[in-house]
Amino acid sequence: MPSILIHYRDNKIRTQPVRGIFRGIDWDTRGQSLTLVGDGGRIVNVQGEKSSVFKSGTRQNLRAISINPHDGTAMIVGNAGTIILLDEDGNPNKINVSTPENLRTTSWSSDGSVALIAGNRGTLLKYTDLGVETIDGGTANLRRTAWRPDRPQALVTSNCFAEEFIPSPNLFVFDGRRNSLSPVNEGRADLIGVDWSPDGKSALAVGYDVIWHNGHIGSFDGTTVSPIEFEHKRVYPVGVSWNPSGRLAAIVTATAQPGMGQGSVYVWDGKALKPIFRTSEFFFSSVAWNDSGTEMAALASSATRTYNC
Repeated sequence: MPSILIHYRDNKIRTQPVRGIFRGIDWDTRGQSLTLVGDGGRIVNVQGEKSSVFKSGTRQNLRAISINPHDGTAMIVGNAGTIILLDEDGNPNKINVSTPENLRTTSWSSDGSVALIAGNRGTLLKYTDLGVETIDGGTANLRRTAWRPDRPQALVTSNCFAEEFIPSPNLFVFDGRRNSLSPVNEGRADLIGVDWSPDGKSALAVGYDVIWHNGHIGSFDGTTVSPIEFEHKRVYPVGVSWNPSGRLAAIVTATAQPGMGQGSVYVWDGKALKPIFRTSEFFFSSVAWNDSGTEMAALASSATRTYNC
């Protein structure tokens, strides 16, 4: 089953097929190439129409990647507690941790000194040059992390139910100074994608109501989450990325099961959602702007579902 990359530049869409099932992408520090990670331990670098394969040293499914803005190294995470630090030459270094949980996401702080790693059953890890620390406080599957610009603070999204349908907060704040995780929102939506606006004044958190299967987009002002009105029936937002200009954000959607929803890319200008791409064959898992804000890339696969992205 294949994947596709959607490139959005100068208000034009370009579709690029990619062999294999991929789940996570990020831009290099120059904004010229993309690194993709996916099933079977695959790591592929894409620059224009050319691609090259990096060795990962694992066959575990890889789920997310974050490029360090300071030195260009890539933090890659995946199933069964897999953590790989990939240098700029493509050499992998496995980071050993005690957790057996599937790790879903990772993100570097703006200064590149700390990486947060989150995954199933409330797993939250903090990586620095000194090693890996476990952060307590999560209960359900944690989905995405987003650092607040120029602050030692990050948002962490979560499913709204832990095992046996025990309610869980769906949004947390990680305090890097105290190494603490605090809940800031509850509800019946699984919150998945999250990203701070470049000015750090608000964040967008996206997901869907697990009871009625209606999409959810919320604006977080540092204290509360306010829902944003849009045509949300059978829409499943899973990823969001702000353009560095702060004028618009890209939001991508997936599906909960075949026949429900589409794989879509929207742009949000603060007032309305505008669809720029739709497909019923592929479903999105990841979206990212390059640092200059000139191009957005979104990754979709035929195998992506809301629960596995």
